[in-house]
Amino acid sequence: MALIEHSNLEEYEDPVNYDLEFDGEMDKYQFYLELAKSSPGEVLELACGTGLTTIPISKAGITITGVDISSAMLAYARLKAEGLTVTFMEGDARTFESDKRFSMIYLTGNAFQAFLSNQDQIDLLTTVHKHLHPGGIFAFETRNPNGTDLSDQEETEWGSFIDKDGNNVKVSGTQCYDASQHIMHWVTMRDWGYKRTTSRIACRFTDSDTLNSLLTRHGFRIEHQYADWDKTPFSALSSSIISVCRKTDG
Repeated sequence: MALIEHSNLEEYEDPVNYDLEFDGEMDKYQFYLELAKSSPGEVLELACGTGLTTIPISKAGITITGVDISSAMLAYARLKAEGLTVTFMEGDARTFESDKRFSMIYLTGNAFQAFLSNQDQIDLLTTVHKHLHPGGIFAFETRNPNGTDLSDQEETEWGSFIDKDGNNVKVSGTQCYDASQHIMHWVTMRDWGYKRTTSRIACRFTDSDTLNSLLTRHGFRIEHQYADWDKTPFSALSSSIISVCRKTDG
């Protein structure tokens, strides 16, 4: 999943190691696959990145298109998807245009938080609404600000992964929250042993009441909201808001 602010794209310049760090969320892949199966027709994933979720859905025999703003991520997605009937397109989710209409559109990887202004969010929802069939499904997840530690933090260990060359890469980072804009600024440091890299990312936090009002105003009815991929009902302090919506008008 590639974010839309210029600095956010720093996280997506190394797609092979991106997959090694972030792949393996099988519960999430299954969640979106089940949704796609429940809404027969073509599926669109916005901010698809390297196709971590797109490809499993394609392998299940569902016709799917993935759109992302990062050419590097898409190049690796196409390589991984060779032989599959999946289409990858470079584009911005705020301005994407297609003659196709889809039975389901989704974003994952908390990609909704990449849309950092009110207008960005409106433009995204306008794109989704325009490209859904009447009654089509729109699904996405976002971190819940009321269930997230938004305090400023100095460098903290976040974990590690094994890179494409077999190196153990230690991951750490800092966070700084701009409460006036509801935007978290993360700086991620990766220690490769022989080098140390730094990348920045910014994500907007939208509380559940604001989110639900936004969705309703732009033509979506919320059918379900969950706290996790096991479909635990969302509560005020859940760490995630997983929303499954339906387009309510033509």
